[in-house]
Amino acid sequence: MGPSVPADSIHRPQSAEQVHAWLSRHLPGRPHPAIKRPINWMKWIFTTVMLSGSLTAAVVAWPYVLPIVQSRNVWAAISLISILLFTSGHMFNRIRGVPYVSGDGKGGISYFASGFQNQFGMETQIVAAMCKFLCPWG
Repeated sequence: MGPSVPADSIHRPQSAEQVHAWLSRHLPGRPHPAIKRPINWMKWIFTTVMLSGSLTAAVVAWPYVLPIVQSRNVWAAISLISILLFTSGHMFNRIRGVPYVSGDGKGGISYFASGFQNQFGMETQIVAAMCKFLCPWG
């Protein structure tokens, strides 16, 4: 009997690079043919069709998208939402990965963290809700 070979490696397909490396390793000093892969025509066709389709969709949708992009109300809403997210501490929570709430040590839940450098996720949502309901134009 020959050397033991794992059963799963017998039927596993080998790439051309693996076979080339094996031949080079076992037959040193001999010339070995270079590996030349054929052109992947499906990749080129798929890329061309997707790019032309995306370009066509963009050209057709542009008259409908342009008024939305140029709308002052849309930009005002995006600006207000961004300001509320950033001032309420959402980015602080995302960057630091703070807990949502914490126990107060007496069996209850603490929604607000003590100190100036601490904050909970629920605190962010409470401040954002207060800004939303106290805002005169909201």
